[in-house]
Amino acid sequence: MKLRPSLALLLALPIVSPSFLLADDQPPPPSAPQVTAPQAAPAQKDEKKTDLEKRMDRVGRAVRKLKRQVADPAKNASSLELIATVQTALGEAVDFTPAKAQDIPEDQRPKFIDDFKAGIKGMQDEFTKLSDAITAGKNDDASKILAEILNLEKKDHHEFKRPEKD
Repeated sequence: MKLRPSLALLLALPIVSPSFLLADDQPPPPSAPQVTAPQAAPAQKDEKKTDLEKRMDRVGRAVRKLKRQVADPAKNASSLELIATVQTALGEAVDFTPAKAQDIPEDQRPKFIDDFKAGIKGMQDEFTKLSDAITAGKNDDASKILAEILNLEKKDHHEFKRPEKD
């Protein structure tokens, strides 16, 4: 008779054991929705940018669009809007000091900053010429002016922009 309780236990074990296994395998209830990290990455990159770099990024985006459409007379209105965006960003940028100024010796820094501001004003003048050419419908001339602006940009970036660290 002592065998009966043992048999009953052995027979009940396979029935009860899956419920014990399921209780251990259940994941914990979700506490809060998970936020993915890729959305935060661009914000961190923007946080490292100076106010001047943010303005120059606006200029760069507008100039890239201008390069694609400046020769097309049908897109003159859009080109003029892009030029207005550039002029606004350059107008704001003239009030900032490039980061490279910190690398310049103290006695040469005022001249460096004055040259930077003169360069920005020179770019504004070039974009005014570009605007005038587009307004007059001279898209071929506008393309040449934009090419000059791009060359001037390369020269100015070499002179005023701090080299990027890898």
